[in-house]
Amino acid sequence: MRALIIGVGQCGTKIADLFSLVDFDAVAINTSKGDLDYLKHIPPERRILIGESITGGKGVNANPLLGMRAMKDDLPLVMRKIGSIIGYEDVDIFFLTFGFGGGTGAGGTPVLAEALKEEYPDSLVVAIGALPLKEEGIRPTINAAITLEKLSKVADSIIAIDNNKLKEGGEDISKAYEKINYTIVERIASLLALIDVPGEQTLDASDLKFVLKAFGSFATVGYAKAEAAKVRNLSRLIIKSFESEGLYLEANIESALYGLVAIHGPPELLKAKEIFEALEYLTGKIRGKQIFRGFYPDPREREVEVVTLLTGIYDSKSIEDIIKTAKEYAKSFIRAKEEAEHKKRELLTGLPDFEDIYPSPEGIPDLKSVLEEINKDVPDISRIRRKGE
Repeated sequence: MRALIIGVGQCGTKIADLFSLVDFDAVAINTSKGDLDYLKHIPPERRILIGESITGGKGVNANPLLGMRAMKDDLPLVMRKIGSIIGYEDVDIFFLTFGFGGGTGAGGTPVLAEALKEEYPDSLVVAIGALPLKEEGIRPTINAAITLEKLSKVADSIIAIDNNKLKEGGEDISKAYEKINYTIVERIASLLALIDVPGEQTLDASDLKFVLKAFGSFATVGYAKAEAAKVRNLSRLIIKSFESEGLYLEANIESALYGLVAIHGPPELLKAKEIFEALEYLTGKIRGKQIFRGFYPDPREREVEVVTLLTGIYDSKSIEDIIKTAKEYAKSFIRAKEEAEHKKRELLTGLPDFEDIYPSPEGIPDLKSVLEEINKDVPDISRIRRKGE
């Protein structure tokens, strides 16, 4: 299968850059020239600067309205560049990577997602976005909530990654963000690497597309990996992949409509009893009761890797907290704005206008006329001096 990774904004282009490192086709789109220049792996000809006439290449300062306008203004350029990369080959899935809380990503990604759905109706458009930290404040939260609503109308699935997972480790902030980005790439790349690969039971592109075509709902990718020598029970490792420690989104997986599980490792460890025990548990747990599975025994492997994809999720505390906070703030802000307008009207109502206080300008001679009238009878000083010489 063929996937194209399109990074939008600072966060999204960093993630796309990592996908390019592991040999995926990737494009970077941003309003900041400096951020595009910072990328290491996406070639310069696949970096697209948008909104230069608006921002001068300096970014949009987390303003989604500017991000949206930049994408709309330069959408023909973006679509031509994407078309030139694709050529005449079919693309199964467009993965759009971005940050929910920023300006270019939050504002521009829904615009691009809609354009791709119109231009390539047989391809899936899947948004992969990083949710903002609670400590980042209200503005990123508002951006995230509105972007979630917009994307739910155009994207096939929204894979949300909760950045609050950053706080669970002991790394410094740079390494923590880097770890999240690597995690996203590792999970998606591991899954895509197993699609259409021969195995005991193979997942093909149509399976993945079916699972991801989930009506604009949320999705999460679980992951678990262990050295073969340390695996005592494969069933436990599989279950670990879709429990909270394996997911990067606080979600109720029981609300999922579809699931997909890929298991890759040494043949002697892929025991049927343990695999089907875990799959039976997961099938019984999710609402849709549909699990696609792929088993890939590989004698060269020294690790067991499990990737779990759950889609059609409508119950996520991470997302609900963001939307609830945004709604409460919006109500409070609108109420405060209305109260301020009312107080202003109340304070200023009843003031006279200038015309009520001052005489009309029509009855007052202008200064030039007054000066001419005064000077009319004043003798010429230069003549007086000449007479006295």
